[in-house]
Amino acid sequence: MQLRRFTPLYRGRPPGTFIVRYYWARFLDRHRADIRGLALEIGGTATIRAYGGHALTSAEALDITAHSPEVTIVTDLSRADAVAGEQFDCFVLPFTLHVIADVEAALHHSIRLLKPGGVLLATFSCVDYQFPTGLDMGTGSALWVHWCFTPLQVHNLLRRLALGPEHYQLEVYGNLFARVAYEMCVPAEQLTQTELDRRDPGHPVLICVRAQRPAEWNPPPPLYRDVWVPDASPHRHNPRTGFYSIPD
Repeated sequence: MQLRRFTPLYRGRPPGTFIVRYYWARFLDRHRADIRGLALEIGGTATIRAYGGHALTSAEALDITAHSPEVTIVTDLSRADAVAGEQFDCFVLPFTLHVIADVEAALHHSIRLLKPGGVLLATFSCVDYQFPTGLDMGTGSALWVHWCFTPLQVHNLLRRLALGPEHYQLEVYGNLFARVAYEMCVPAEQLTQTELDRRDPGHPVLICVRAQRPAEWNPPPPLYRDVWVPDASPHRHNPRTGFYSIPD
């Protein structure tokens, strides 16, 4: 049996599209019109440029270190008080919130950076790989997986930010088969359309959110919370073998 194994297939790097990336692309196609004007992305600008196109007037990137020329705002998103608010028409924030310890503060600043009416497009991972000693992606700070989200949890995070149901929408993607396939690093191209697109709320893989900043939005500032992480030497990310960093 192909799945009777203790390590993922393909040494952790599927020869194709990660299943979560397939779901994220479906979501972005539905909300392409929101990526416009002055747009912000985490880590780089490739996504907003690809989906915004001529609707963009400017593309900027935010990250914790200036690891590339595209990063124009250097800050910890969960401690971004020094960055002026009400700047952006759109903020694209994929595959990041689960590795931010103080996720409530990060979400607060994600909304605060938007102009009134601006849109946040974000993902919340329901299942993902763990980094038991941290993961060094070359961005200046080791990554740790702090969260695996449930839809109920995401609803409550957004409502604590003074966002009502009229201000945000959740789309929950995945099913049991897609969940297992993703954990085993099976690429999306090896699943049928039915296997990918069937939605089973009991076995979510990825939550995608569209949240719009209300015209009148003035919640209290976040209560900052720090967390403990182990004192360990992080694994260096191996671009050939993916997040498991299995040696070549």
